[in-house]
This record gives sequence, structure tokens and C-alpha cells, in this order.
Amino acid sequence: MKNIYVIYGENFEAINDYEKSLAKKYLKELDEFNYVKINMHENTIETLVYECRSSGLFGNEKVVVAENCNFLLAKPKKIKVEHNVDALMNYLENINEEVVLILKIPDKIDSRKKIIKKIKEAGEVKEFSNFNEKEISEYIVKTVAVHDMKISKVDAEFLVNYTRLDFANIKKELEKLLLYCDEKKIITRDDIELLATRSLEYDVFSLTNELFGKNYAKLRVVYNSLVLKKEEPIFLLSLISGQLRMYYKVKVLLNEHYSQKDIAKELAVHPYRVQLAAQGIRNYSVDKIMKTLILSADYDKLLKSSYMDKYIILDLYINKLIDELK
Repeated sequence: MKNIYVIYGENFEAINDYEKSLAKKYLKELDEFNYVKINMHENTIETLVYECRSSGLFGNEKVVVAENCNFLLAKPKKIKVEHNVDALMNYLENINEEVVLILKIPDKIDSRKKIIKKIKEAGEVKEFSNFNEKEISEYIVKTVAVHDMKISKVDAEFLVNYTRLDFANIKKELEKLLLYCDEKKIITRDDIELLATRSLEYDVFSLTNELFGKNYAKLRVVYNSLVLKKEEPIFLLSLISGQLRMYYKVKVLLNEHYSQKDIAKELAVHPYRVQLAAQGIRNYSVDKIMKTLILSADYDKLLKSSYMDKYIILDLYINKLIDELK
């Protein structure tokens, strides 16, 4: 292992996971004496260096985590504590090899800084960007396997699309599922639909799928659930329009002989969504899908200008979509 790490980026949940994995890898057991956290908004670099120089109370090995390392940013934010970066530079010249120092910041660091270049020579600098849908699906499969349980790749993708949550909240949903399914050792789509939080985006996705699949009874069930949630009609129409635009782009690219994998990359969406869209639009022409976009634009204007009840207008819009695609 290295003796110093800088871990930074938007994905703070992944940063925390990596920090804990480093600590557990280095230390046999974590306690308040050998696993020390220091808030750099409240403490100086001199205090941090002193902690690194001090031996652990019950042993020499220690992990010191410096949180909110403002001094690593291109434009450090104004805080009460003044940081003497030279003190850290001096420490890097004579690192305590029994201590692993981890510097954390949930922002983009300035790689041109002298201190960053010095840390790269002595340790590791690692960025954690927000996971895309594919990476979250892979994380779900791996995490379930660690618990000696199973979830299919398709069901992991379904969980991502069903909840439309960020990484931190996906982890919480997964904790529920792991606990609930512990005895049978497998997580299925039925379990996800029973326990996970269904997103508004998934409802809209389902609505358009049922629309293009001509499953009008199911479409009405989804539509009624959206209305019962009291979502703003203008907002709902914009979500439906966005889904229709995605269908249109998928159809155009399929006609140009793009593979579904390449389409997912081009549109920056999960391959699972492209797969479902491709299935839904296979019997429709580009012109037919374009007419739904024109219809959406017309009803968007009507919603924003009419004095009629907006839910009645939205209902008319759904009926017109059905008529257009029959």
C-alpha cells in the first residue's frame, strides 16, 4: 500500500467506500485510536502532520483521514483556518511509513499544484466521478455476490431504471433488498417491484412503452397513478415528450444501421432503455413517431395558454397519442 492518498470527485459515496476499503486493508480492526478523522475546516495542516507523526495508542499502524481538504482546490474556499501547505510538503519528505494518510475532497482538485505533483510521486491520486447507469448495475451485481446472493444482470438494470436514483440511494434500496431476500439468496424483479421506490421517470417510461405496445388498459393504469400523485401536467407532458424524443432518435439511428450498443453510447443512456425502446418502435415509422412530437408541442402550448383544467388537457393529449399510433 501507499502511505498517502488523495481521493476526490463528485461521487462522495464511492470516495467513502474507497476510504473504508483502504483502512480495512491496512488495519486488522478499526477503532478510534488507529482510525482517526480530522476535519480540515477546523484543524490546521500542522495538527494533521502531528497526528501522522504520533504512533497509535495500541500499536504503530494507523490510518489518518483528512476531510474537506480545501487547500487542494484551484480556488480554495474561504474558511476560518489558514493552511500552511509547506508543512505537508515537509512531511512528504519524511513520511511516517507506519501511517496511511488519506486526503479527501468532494470537488475537482487542481492537478497543477505543487503539492498534488508531490503526492503523485509518493502515493496515489484517484478521482471518483458519478457512476453512469451501467456502472451502477455492475456495482449491484458485485455487491449482491459479496453477500453470497444472486441477482441477474437484467434485474440489476431494472432496479436502476425502476428507481432512477443516484448511487447513494441505490445503495439504500439494495440494503433493503438484501435483508428481505437473505433466506432465498436471490433478488428478483418481483422483489424489486415490491420493495423499491418506483420513480416518476419509470412511470413515464412505462406509459410510453404501453402506448407503443398498444396495451391501452395498462397505459391507463400507469396514467391514473401519475394523476393520483398530483404531478404538474406541464411537467408530466415534458417528461413524456422527452421519452418520445428518445424513441425518435433511436428509430433514426436504427434506420442508419447503428447497433443498440452504439445507440446507447451516442444518446448516453443505458442499453436496457435502448433495448426496450427498440422493441416498442419496431412497427412504427420515423414519420409516425415525429407526429407524436408535433402533437406534444401543440399540447404543450395549449397547456401553457388555455384556461381549461390542465388534467383534462393532459387526458386529451394521451387520447390523441393513442389515436395517432393506432
